[in-house]
Amino acid sequence: MERCEPAKQSRRFPRIASFLAMTVHVPRHCAKQTSSLKGIGILLFLLFLPFLPSCTHPTTIIEGTLPNQNYHNEWVYWTPYKDPSAKTVDSARINDDKFRIKLSVHNQNKMGFVRVKPVLRLALQEIIVYSEAGGTIQVKLDSVSNASGTPLNDVLQEWKNSRQEYDRETAALRRKNRDNKTEEINKAIENAFLTYRENVYRIVHNNKNNEAGKFIFSLQQSLFTPEQVQDFNESVP
Repeated sequence: MERCEPAKQSRRFPRIASFLAMTVHVPRHCAKQTSSLKGIGILLFLLFLPFLPSCTHPTTIIEGTLPNQNYHNEWVYWTPYKDPSAKTVDSARINDDKFRIKLSVHNQNKMGFVRVKPVLRLALQEIIVYSEAGGTIQVKLDSVSNASGTPLNDVLQEWKNSRQEYDRETAALRRKNRDNKTEEINKAIENAFLTYRENVYRIVHNNKNNEAGKFIFSLQQSLFTPEQVQDFNESVP
């Protein structure tokens, strides 16, 4: 009579080999013993299944709000800053005054715009965001839009806030200058520019090692003095 020998285990994958060994043909007189072991093996396999390595990628989510429900059922899009195409655009429908875009893996860690169709952009300003892998970006679309929720998007919003303040201040000064041109107003406009330039340079210099700082510098490089440009370029690894 055949003996009920335990199956030999693989040296590299002992647990998997044990499980597989329980599923092979065995002599009839050992069937009862093997059936019990097989049940235990399947149970253990199912218990450990959630802990097996997976090939999933971190998810990037853009959650947004709008000023009212007038845009219900319209589409909102995330389009890459560089080389946009039909294959590289992610989108979602607006539900009441909210939307949620789950970005494709190939759109992660890129600069891109959150925007609606062109006819609606007169009321809803498009905004640039960085799709940090695994992050959830909070976007508010309005006449003046903003974004936050991840470190790099907080940096981009700081820059945008600085630009908006500069634009408001200089617009008011230029209106005054049309009515009453004075050297004082011209000096105030110049000082506003210098303040804005220093603010932008501080932002890019503090973020020279990340994509937000490099992106802002690439757009605003013409503002800086030759010394600032050289200092930035020498400090970037």
